[in-house]
Amino acid sequence: MFIKGIKKIASILAALGVVSLMTFLLIKASSSDPAENFLRVSHIPITPEAVAKAREDLGLNLSLPEQYVMWLGQIMQGNFGISYLYKSDVLTLVVTGFLSTLHLGIVTFCLVLIGSLGLGLLSAWYRGKWIDKFIRVFTYISVSMPTFWLGYLLMIVFGVYLKILPVSGKESPLSIVLPSVTMSIPLLGQYIALIRRHAIEQLSSDHAKNAILRGVNSMYLIKNHVLKNMMPVMVSSYMMTFAYLITGSLIIEEVFSWRGIGHLFVSAVQAGDVPVIQACMLLFGVLFLSINALMQYAMKKSNPLLRKEGDYCGEMC
Repeated sequence: MFIKGIKKIASILAALGVVSLMTFLLIKASSSDPAENFLRVSHIPITPEAVAKAREDLGLNLSLPEQYVMWLGQIMQGNFGISYLYKSDVLTLVVTGFLSTLHLGIVTFCLVLIGSLGLGLLSAWYRGKWIDKFIRVFTYISVSMPTFWLGYLLMIVFGVYLKILPVSGKESPLSIVLPSVTMSIPLLGQYIALIRRHAIEQLSSDHAKNAILRGVNSMYLIKNHVLKNMMPVMVSSYMMTFAYLITGSLIIEEVFSWRGIGHLFVSAVQAGDVPVIQACMLLFGVLFLSINALMQYAMKKSNPLLRKEGDYCGEMC
């Protein structure tokens, strides 16, 4: 077990090293000159002397291995540099943007999780009846609507005509309602269809039919015969959606003026703000690695077959 834990930690550290190296190399592969970008956003005339001075200040005169080692060393100390565009500490900017996106992502994820499970199971239980048909029509409509169009529609209805919800910014606690609903509706349609399909498969299985014949309570049946067997599929699907939500949605953040990590990243790319771009890319890589590790752990816990394979491997190895 100890050796297995050491191997796991080593693999995570190796993956983080690869993410940092890929982040550094992708930035260096860009055709734009970071020194010129720095001068441009700083409103300093781009002259050969100014470019040479900027390259020296930014450490761009060093070789690529030296630049990478210097950059990695600074990151390990928590120093991500100063933003060319905002003239602020990059770590502060990224953390602030990520927390904003995380807040929106968690609320949206809860709406998707609760709504899709409830409506998907309801549609499967009443398969072929009017409530099933109504829910299926909703899924077709929701997945067909462009996100930006839905966002503007909700703003017009609830912000302009009814005037009950704020349409932009984050000043009010209710400001999160419209962006979270806008993000969740298209995802709801996808997951309702997924839950319905797998729930129907489980309800049509022999063990579920036998439970129904024995007079098992419907709530017990859904909890122990349907949801339990659907858990591996649900874990993998919902975890990937959560990863998508917490890495930012540019469309939603732009429509509702929700200044999150997506807006920060795109603004940095447009301005050639290399320190912010590197920090955001590194954050995205770490988030996906972390969520993938959590997903593997949750899959193992929710799937008895994987648990048995892991135990068997642990005994043999």
